[in-house]
Amino acid sequence: MSELVNDSKTSSSDRDKAIRLVDYLTRIAQLRSKIIRNVDDYENKLWISDIPSEKECYTRAWGRDENHDSDIWIEIQRPVEPELPIIPDVCKDWVHPTSLRDKSNIPELPEEINEQIENPNWSEDSDETELIPHTKFLQDCPEVQKAWDAYIEGKWLHWVADYNAWESIHNVYSELFAIRQEQNRLSEEFELVLALGLLIWRSPSGQFIRRHLLVTDAMLEFEKESGTFTLKPGAEGAKLRPELDMLDAEDCPPNAERGMIEALDEQDDPWEREIVEGVLKALVHSLDTQGVYNDSLEAAETTICDRTVVVFAPALILRKRSAKGLTDTLKRIREQIESGKDIPDEFRDLAEIPSTNNQHTDGEPTQTDSEF
Repeated sequence: MSELVNDSKTSSSDRDKAIRLVDYLTRIAQLRSKIIRNVDDYENKLWISDIPSEKECYTRAWGRDENHDSDIWIEIQRPVEPELPIIPDVCKDWVHPTSLRDKSNIPELPEEINEQIENPNWSEDSDETELIPHTKFLQDCPEVQKAWDAYIEGKWLHWVADYNAWESIHNVYSELFAIRQEQNRLSEEFELVLALGLLIWRSPSGQFIRRHLLVTDAMLEFEKESGTFTLKPGAEGAKLRPELDMLDAEDCPPNAERGMIEALDEQDDPWEREIVEGVLKALVHSLDTQGVYNDSLEAAETTICDRTVVVFAPALILRKRSAKGLTDTLKRIREQIESGKDIPDEFRDLAEIPSTNNQHTDGEPTQTDSEF
């Protein structure tokens, strides 16, 4: 990057004008950006702990797997719904198939059923068979009860176990499907991130915080033929970074964000637990000397208490893009203007400030690389 030169031809009034515009744009960006302090306010999210340990599922949160590349963070295959086992013929009059889908209780046969039978006093001279109501009692049909018991033990209970496993996968699969649908619909307005380190804290200023401290860009892919969802690092890399915008200035430790960035040191793998957890532990202890770190994947196990808590608790979140990138850029532009360096040409045009057309001594135009 070329070194910036002093912009001696820009008047102090022009600099003040540029700074006022920067401040105005910064305030507009902040007003348009709602600060999220509770992760539950994000509508589209998936807790990694909800991924069941089934053959159709995989996540790097469980550790490395030789069958999956290191850049595959989540893989969920389309689950096949198990079919309800066929009821024995001898039991079909005693139970309705839809009642078997109630998995909360083991189905039992009724003590009696009503049926229609031929009237034993029916006259053969009649053209039509006469049917009359009849009550059949289960105690008089031991073969029915025996067949039913064998059906429950040998088929239905196994179906329940298979269905529960399918349902746990289906719930995750459906959530990923909804996230992908929303992402396609909202396009560039939203971003998909993997969030780590759930901070649970009642700050000194009275704010209730329940949001992750680290995020990394993610990309959700869908393979139509196999019906498989795969989560990978973002197209430009993971870019693991801290997020502290949910903390009020007076609650955030000095230079906390800079310290986290330096500790991560361009670390892009969110599953390098030693490095990531070291950053999370350092921050929770800087917020509260009695603060604790929990390496659990489960966020539901934590409750608000007197101490500050940070839980690893990774989650996949689809959210509206924040204005942080814009405000950071505006902040750097302000610092550049205040230090007397050249105002970026694009910003000069926006502020309606005439170009200085600085020249090198050899007659070549001065290059002003503002990084923006």
